[in-house]
Amino acid sequence: MPHSELIWGILSGTPLWVWVLFAYLMWLGSRSLKPSQVPVRKVAVLPAVFIIWGLSGLTRHPFPAETIAAFWLGGLAGGLLLGVASGPRLVAVDRDGGGIIHFPASMLPLIRNLVIFGAHYVLNVMIALRPADAAPLMQADIAVSGASAGYFAGWAFMLWQRYRDAPAAPATASAG
Repeated sequence: MPHSELIWGILSGTPLWVWVLFAYLMWLGSRSLKPSQVPVRKVAVLPAVFIIWGLSGLTRHPFPAETIAAFWLGGLAGGLLLGVASGPRLVAVDRDGGGIIHFPASMLPLIRNLVIFGAHYVLNVMIALRPADAAPLMQADIAVSGASAGYFAGWAFMLWQRYRDAPAAPATASAG
């Protein structure tokens, strides 16, 4: 089979919800390329999506619970450390104006979204294409799920810490 047919088969065989998620993650990540002002309640959506996604796939793997827990918790620990280390940078917080967080421009959210999505996507494509190698690929996917949940748990923790400690926004700043 020519490479173009294989690639087309993979892309056309990808469920619609995956493309919707990909578009949403690209949109969110691309918004971070400019300074932004976001209500704190909206900032909580992305970590929740990734944590739920990180937990949701655990039941579809044919491993004993101890194996799943080991790979997922291992990924969780690594992701948690990375999330704390690279947590969000805040410029200021408008607590009186409804909890508006002022973020600087950054490529990190776009890159992060693409890396996590890409890791899950590639692993699941490889699982479908190479059933004989499925077990270690599934274990890697479990670890990625744990890492993404851990990253966003650490990221959310640092958001809370930095929100609490951030300087007040200038009185003339407006929410956007």
